[in-house]
Parts: sequence; structure tokens; C-alpha cells
Amino acid sequence: MEIEADYIGLLLMASAGYDPRIAPRVYEKLGKLTGDSALRDYLSTHPSGKRRAQLLAQAQVMEEALHIYRERIAGRGNEETASPDDVVMEKIVWVLTA
Repeated sequence: MEIEADYIGLLLMASAGYDPRIAPRVYEKLGKLTGDSALRDYLSTHPSGKRRAQLLAQAQVMEEALHIYRERIAGRGNEETASPDDVVMEKIVWVLTA
């Protein structure tokens, strides 16, 4: 569940015009602050910061977010093509119904 939430958050972040490449770095820093460990991973209800950073940095996930981000900062999206917001909403619906 948390991984899906991170994925959706990454897409929303990109759609809002924020560079998604920042998200993995934030989770890496959080992991360092909280002291990631195997025991902590086992007992925790959330993946470690390091694991979350790795998952968000995966090529497919990041490329998808970067595409949305680049479309947003380029100001693209009109009535003839799907806007970045429409693409994100389609992805969110797909994740939630899969």
C-alpha cells in the first residue's frame, strides 16, 4: 500500500510541476535520519527510506513521472491531447482498481 501511495505521490508531484528526481533523495535522507536496519524494516508498517528511494528511482517509474513533469513545465496539454493531470488521474484509477 505504501509503495502505491509513493508511486501516486510521485505522479502527482510531477503533475504539479515539481521535479520527481528529488523524491528518492528525500527518502534516502529520511532513511539516514531514522537509521534504516533490517529489524526496523521487519517491525515497521512502512518500507525503509532506502527501499522507498530505490523503488521510486526505478527506470520505468521515474521515466513515467519525468514525462509528466516535462509536459507540465513545457505548458503542454490542450483540448486535443490529454493533459498531464488527465494522465495522472488515469494512472491513479488504474493503480486503485488493479
